[in-house]
Amino acid sequence: MLFLSFLEIRFSGRLLRPVHLVVVVLNIALPLAVFAVLRPFSADIALAAFAVAAMPTAAVAPAMAGFLHGDVPFVTAAVLLNNTVVALALPFTLPLVIGHQAEIEVLEVAVPAVSIVFLPLFASLALRWSWPAAAARVQRFSHLNFAFFLFTIFVAAASASRFAREQGSGALGLFAAIGLVSALICLLHFRLGQWIGRRGLPVETGLSLGRKNTMFGIWLALTFISPVAALGPMFYILFQNLYDSWQLYRMRC
Repeated sequence: MLFLSFLEIRFSGRLLRPVHLVVVVLNIALPLAVFAVLRPFSADIALAAFAVAAMPTAAVAPAMAGFLHGDVPFVTAAVLLNNTVVALALPFTLPLVIGHQAEIEVLEVAVPAVSIVFLPLFASLALRWSWPAAAARVQRFSHLNFAFFLFTIFVAAASASRFAREQGSGALGLFAAIGLVSALICLLHFRLGQWIGRRGLPVETGLSLGRKNTMFGIWLALTFISPVAALGPMFYILFQNLYDSWQLYRMRC
């Protein structure tokens, strides 16, 4: 999806705007804030909330901006910036919530987050530079982004469903609490992002802060935190897609 989006964008320094920096700062500060608020009530819920809020902007966000007739280059720049900064910041913020004894290498976190963005970026630039005619032909298939988008939802939802079934019914109360917190964080992200960009870019800033890379969040939780914390990003899959579906419905009515 990013590869097709990158083919249509002409990159320049003008893509970055001051509001991009606001989104980046929030993406670093909000995870620590929600963890600090929830930690006195439940460590498991607080860690799940951190895993949710720490996720960078999803690769699907530019495609979603296109569906909503938004500024695709703006959201693409947010994807590049957020994934890079979050990947570099997590090795320093993660020990604050899971304990200073945790040994986390910068590259261990940075490579998965950055590669999912920069590999399609370099591939699109290489194709445009070496074979412009082929790049133009490939751009005609940009409408397939919606099919790719639906497929990623299907795969992610299936994974989340399997994990929930394997856990059994003994922790339904905890599951429900994590689901509620994930829903509230999802609403906070989208609404806060829309408020930040209320002067001309509400949809774009809402997607930049609210549309999250849930696969990265699940990997982060399973690798460094706990399987229970991974429930946060799994629930977020449902809520962010419900919110975006509502946005699409409202736009078309």
